[in-house]
Amino acid sequence: MKRLSGKSVFIVIIAFFVVGISYFGSVRQETFGMKEKTLVKHETRRFFDEYLLRKGLFAKKKQIKNQKSIYGAIVPHHLLASFIISHIFELIANQNVETIILLSPNHYDIGNTPVVMGKIGWNTPYGIIKPDIEIINIFAHKDYISIDDEILDNEHGIAGLLPFLAYYKNDIKVVPIALRQNMTKDQLNDLSRSIADISDDKTVVVASVDFSHYLTSAQAQKNDEETQDAMENYNIDKILQMNSDYMDSPQAIVVLLQAMKLDNAKSMDFLYHTNSGKLMNDLYGKTTSYFGVIFTK
Repeated sequence: MKRLSGKSVFIVIIAFFVVGISYFGSVRQETFGMKEKTLVKHETRRFFDEYLLRKGLFAKKKQIKNQKSIYGAIVPHHLLASFIISHIFELIANQNVETIILLSPNHYDIGNTPVVMGKIGWNTPYGIIKPDIEIINIFAHKDYISIDDEILDNEHGIAGLLPFLAYYKNDIKVVPIALRQNMTKDQLNDLSRSIADISDDKTVVVASVDFSHYLTSAQAQKNDEETQDAMENYNIDKILQMNSDYMDSPQAIVVLLQAMKLDNAKSMDFLYHTNSGKLMNDLYGKTTSYFGVIFTK
């Protein structure tokens, strides 16, 4: 075998060095690409209105105080009622809360299972809201629950609220749950029990629900009185019979009520009740109505 000269050896070493740099550079690029892929977030900007958020910050009733710990809440996702969202999230953020379990209607009523959850974070104008993967994994094994971030990507019942939460406290994690209308009573009971079992002083369950739809202001008021009575009396059967004339997600309200009852947080404070007709001074047009409620012990 012919021995390589010193010059040839040097050239071979340089060649290996160049090839090595190229290889590890490509690996680094691929790894970086994979890392970036795992950091993909839901974008909330499509559902965000800074004007309404700012308006809500200043319009909320600052004189309403709360000295009790909040374990659950009902807020609207129609941003016209941003003052309700702002105030209740501010009260929650003032607590030592680590996780929000956010119950939303599945507005398009789509997916392979009655309940859809997600494991991707949410990018808001005020920072990233991360998912609570530990809690999500507890639920994800159930046969009526699936992980489908593509569905959640278009769910304004979740995405519309998270900028408000991030404004006050963007290190709170979220467990996003979208509920279809075809949930059975057994599934509702099981989800309620599972939420109650993992809830503690650092967890708040929030139902993102708008109430009566497309009625006049007077008719909305009448239906809302019936709805409030059903909620205050934990009349689950009656709530499950209600349609969009009363609320857009009886399922979310039932899960919240049952979880609060199991967690002994049955004290209901109705901080707000109004409708879009009153807010826009249009009493005879089609309205959406809103409740702002907190649950304490």
